[in-house]
Amino acid sequence: MHDAYEPVPILEKLPLQIDCLAAWDDWLLVGTKPGHLLLYRIKKDAGTNRFEVTLEKSNKNFSKKIQQLFVVSQYKILVSLLENNIHVHDLLTFQQITVVSKARGATLFACDLQSSSGEAKLRMCVAVKRKIQLYYWKDRDFHELQGDVAAPDVPKSMAWCENSICVGFKRDYYLIRVRINYFFKVYSNRKLLF
Repeated sequence: MHDAYEPVPILEKLPLQIDCLAAWDDWLLVGTKPGHLLLYRIKKDAGTNRFEVTLEKSNKNFSKKIQQLFVVSQYKILVSLLENNIHVHDLLTFQQITVVSKARGATLFACDLQSSSGEAKLRMCVAVKRKIQLYYWKDRDFHELQGDVAAPDVPKSMAWCENSICVGFKRDYYLIRVRINYFFKVYSNRKLLF
């Protein structure tokens, strides 16, 4: 059988519990349970399956565990879920840029970066209890894209799919068409509904 991927350990015996990861180019961000943010540079040795991993930066200023990370290298920002709220930090200095105050109580988020005609546009959906909030990035801040969308249950997973968001709940999956708040159930109780 053909293996499409070969797992290669790059960080072993880290003394902190890893809660989330984000990667771009040859960089790896590690978010830990105690609230440490670690930035590693990863270089592949030519001709071997070995990697040189160097800790470039460590930030211990996050007071609680880092729940989720997303890097937007085009804007040089790091979007994170900390203490059940969305925070945005400068990717180079880790200085906080903004906090999305309306997203207090958030349990997860998903970002979508679109590049059309050379201009990048960043959108974000945030799950807050049984609501989904939609935002767009402009002038170093997130602004509401539209009003909250009521969800049939608490979202467990979310992913952008062009102008729709696929939302996973405990037993169902829905597609939400952005701008018209239309829910379309695509999966329920192990049966596809097309």
